Amino acid sequence: MNYKLVSTLLGFLWLLATSNQLCADAYYRPSDQGSESLYTPLSSFLSYSFDTLQLPDNFNTSAFRQNARDVFENLRHPRSAIDSEGGFNRFVNRQIVPVDSQYSNESYAALPNYALHLLGGGIAYRRDLEYFRASDADYPTASTASLAMTAEVLQEILEKGTTTNDDEVADVYLFRPLGIFLFQQDAVADYVMNTLDPAIWPYLQAFDFSQDRIINSGLSYAYRPPITEFGNTRLFVFTGLNNLLGLSHRLSGLDSLSWGIGLATQRIDFTLDRQAELETSFGLFYDRDKSLLWSLVINDTGGTQLRANIFPGVFKNLPHTGFFLSEDEQQRWSAGVSYRLPIGIGVSSD
Repeated sequence: MNYKLVSTLLGFLWLLATSNQLCADAYYRPSDQGSESLYTPLSSFLSYSFDTLQLPDNFNTSAFRQNARDVFENLRHPRSAIDSEGGFNRFVNRQIVPVDSQYSNESYAALPNYALHLLGGGIAYRRDLEYFRASDADYPTASTASLAMTAEVLQEILEKGTTTNDDEVADVYLFRPLGIFLFQQDAVADYVMNTLDPAIWPYLQAFDFSQDRIINSGLSYAYRPPITEFGNTRLFVFTGLNNLLGLSHRLSGLDSLSWGIGLATQRIDFTLDRQAELETSFGLFYDRDKSLLWSLVINDTGGTQLRANIFPGVFKNLPHTGFFLSEDEQQRWSAGVSYRLPIGIGVSSD
């Protein structure tokens, strides 16, 4: 095992946990405009759970029962799940840190565990926790943790078709609980807010009655580290199933225009040892105080050639209404509308 790498990671986590630098900004930021105007813990739960449905060629609800049985079986017998994928060293090498040079190509699978399940999941947890605290809810920590872990298990079920047996063991038993534990600590939450300035940007997911499926799903995390600020410009990092790197330009007031270029996951190819098929992507985003007002992405996830989302507040005469429009690689169009609720209604062409 690479003990030096493990000790470095533990040292970083200890630094986060002992940081005493506090910030005034909160993760829960009530707003009557943009993506935050539609936020509730329920909307966050659905966005996180349905995130992998961005890849319709790989993830859907058609085999939900069988996938659920497989996931719960692996969670009930984690040792058997790990052994079926090559044993403990392969598990650590694939899911946590590189420890086996013979299977170094598998170690890339650990990156989403840290970026999405630990960091992203921790950020989502903290926002829900602050919401429940602000609402004077009973048992806010227990409620938030229960909601987070349920969303994690549901996501594992939906993505089971392309994951190894030990994937849910790592995500459910290690990375999501670690993210919850870290972001339960005020010092950690403040440190991440000060150093990364994170925001959660969802799409306007909807139920397509014409095809009985969820469309336009997706949840991404945007980071604009203050240390990179030069004038009115900062580094812009956009992560999820689409990963972009670019710049964010602060405009008048609290408005910002951000753009990035990167790689979007199109599908998982089973013939290439579960390797992801990627395509160059470009995204343009306009937000107001971290609440996303509109976005335009070219070559987005799941074979989407064009995706536009317009959130409440852009059209003044429709204060609670959002819209989306997308086109896939077969020139099929999808469109939908969302009004106040965490999920809207949509329609797709054949």
